[in-house]
Amino acid sequence: MSIKSVVFDYGSVLAWPPSSPGCERVAAAAGIPKSILLERYYRERSLYDRGTIDAVDYWRHIAAGYPASEDEALLRQLAVLDVEIWSDPNEATVGWLPELRKAGLTLAILSNMPESFCTALERRDRWLDIFDYRIFSGRVRLNKPEPAMYELLLEMLNSGERTCAPENVLFLDDLEANVEGARAVGINGELYNVFDGGLRAIAERYNLPEPPEHAPPADRLNDHACAPHRQ
Repeated sequence: MSIKSVVFDYGSVLAWPPSSPGCERVAAAAGIPKSILLERYYRERSLYDRGTIDAVDYWRHIAAGYPASEDEALLRQLAVLDVEIWSDPNEATVGWLPELRKAGLTLAILSNMPESFCTALERRDRWLDIFDYRIFSGRVRLNKPEPAMYELLLEMLNSGERTCAPENVLFLDDLEANVEGARAVGINGELYNVFDGGLRAIAERYNLPEPPEHAPPADRLNDHACAPHRQ
């Protein structure tokens, strides 16, 4: 098996999920209990990721029953804070990207992420420029694990003079359903998240360049209360 393209999810793969202190800051700004924030944050996320609702509506749903739901300026500020709490790159995967690029591999992001969110990330995080393709759900109005999301990825990977069969693609995601969605269309899907690691084993399995050694920050390693795959 020859891998030509490595594709990454963003949250919990390329970046750490929100920390507990980060969630507490958002909850305090919203004036709602942290437990309510966590209960509603991911429950309402798919509509926001797809672009069915905008940032204000998303945060209004989360703050329902609290004064923040009637304060549009505050709701917009919560959307800004939302981007900030996903601002900690995972050095293990981000540090691997230049090695994969040197080996001639095509790099892509395939992430469920709203339009305003990914635009803010692209403006702020210049390391995203290393990717050949960035597919965000809010731009294409699709969500993983819908088959059309992976079909769009394959279409992009085979654009121009490029050719890349599904078996030549490796996809890393922290959610089992998304990995299975990739496998269903013939893509090599591997479960990976910042807490459990295993990047070196994945690289060895697919005969890819060895990732640099990066010890995860001790203060983050056991702080997974706000991670989507732990909900």
